[in-house]
Amino acid sequence: MGINYPAATSRSSELYDRGKSVIPDGVSRSTVIIRPHPVYVDHAKGAWITDVDGNRYLDCNNNFTSIILGHADPEIEAAVHSQLAKGTAFSMASEAEILLAELLCERVAGCEQIRFCNSGTEAVMGAIKAARAFTQRPTIIKVEGSYHGTYDHAEASLGSDPSNWGLAHRPATIPYSEGAPDSLADEVVIVQFNDVAGVTEAIQTVGSGLAAVLLDPMPSRVGMPVLDPSFAEAIRTGTRDVGALLILDEVISLRLGLGGAQALHNIDPDITAMAKIIGGGFPVGAIGGKSEVMDVFAAVHGNRAAVPSGGTYTANPVTMTAGFACMSQLDQTSFDRLADIGDKIRQGLRELFASQSLEWQVTGAGSLFRIHPHQRPIKSYRNAHLDSDESALMESLQHRLLEREVYFSSYGMGCMNLATSDGDIQHFQDAMDVALRVVAR
Repeated sequence: MGINYPAATSRSSELYDRGKSVIPDGVSRSTVIIRPHPVYVDHAKGAWITDVDGNRYLDCNNNFTSIILGHADPEIEAAVHSQLAKGTAFSMASEAEILLAELLCERVAGCEQIRFCNSGTEAVMGAIKAARAFTQRPTIIKVEGSYHGTYDHAEASLGSDPSNWGLAHRPATIPYSEGAPDSLADEVVIVQFNDVAGVTEAIQTVGSGLAAVLLDPMPSRVGMPVLDPSFAEAIRTGTRDVGALLILDEVISLRLGLGGAQALHNIDPDITAMAKIIGGGFPVGAIGGKSEVMDVFAAVHGNRAAVPSGGTYTANPVTMTAGFACMSQLDQTSFDRLADIGDKIRQGLRELFASQSLEWQVTGAGSLFRIHPHQRPIKSYRNAHLDSDESALMESLQHRLLEREVYFSSYGMGCMNLATSDGDIQHFQDAMDVALRVVAR
């Protein structure tokens, strides 16, 4: 206890001032910004992070869901050290890439073949390009508010709000980054999560122009709602009817089970985008799918592939080795424990909200959860979208949790790793109890 945030005299504050002189906004990731200054990490181990001022925090973010075993896992560390002695990156292939691809293809039903890249953004971008090449069509459909990385088409309507999001049954296509091409509105059609009628109509309307529907089965920015099976079925049936593909974004949801969310929800995607946990803490992305679709990445008889793909650090042996060392340790028992941790977190939060008479709620599954400072039923992005007062509440909660040794996101998303103990869960609950009382006042 006794952590001061914000602290103008802290090393973190000094580093932020220094960073702003050479990096726009002081850091290269907008997601790590905390106002008035972000926290700078010195080291981490297991479930805890230590900052440059010596403060320790229970990590309830885990690099936005990419750390699953815990920080500085010894088996990953040993495997990576061994590879570092052999070299880090080459203009040649390595067996490590095959080992990780074999493991993922064995576990993830929708993946008969895999092509690696360096991030979740690249994985989704590559999946969209593959769908367009395979179908020879331009248009995609995506869910309002759903985050799929920083590619213009995947970002559409990520940050829309009541002033511009349009009709409920026909949401507007809103660029996320300024300067996005006007053609975005013609190439991306937006639907609401769990809107069976809306997605059915959109698929039929685009028809022969539709390349793919892009779906995250439990999108964080949409509020981590429960997927309506009829919504997933409408997408799967509708895409097949018009000859389009289903891209399942499992960048985050792969941590929900041994075979990912597609196994839990019985979804049969044509393409699966993966990243985060499959890299063992190193930059990674992967596009997996049915062999006939994945053929667009293959150069046949020396001809250029329909979708050429490369990247200087793609499938580098350090990442591939770390990913294999991580994924090899995960079994059904691991995912059962992660679900148990998440269940205890969510149940504890519900009890806190009730004991303090707060009209708040929590959603999520497995090791993932999201706190909402309201009781609107969470079915889509419009239910989860925070107004300015609600956003201020969540920012205040983040600050109060920092003071009580918990690192948490500013919009309510939480994620726990396997190193989290029952004592850590109790620490989270105790910190949250005090922080909520302060925020509620």
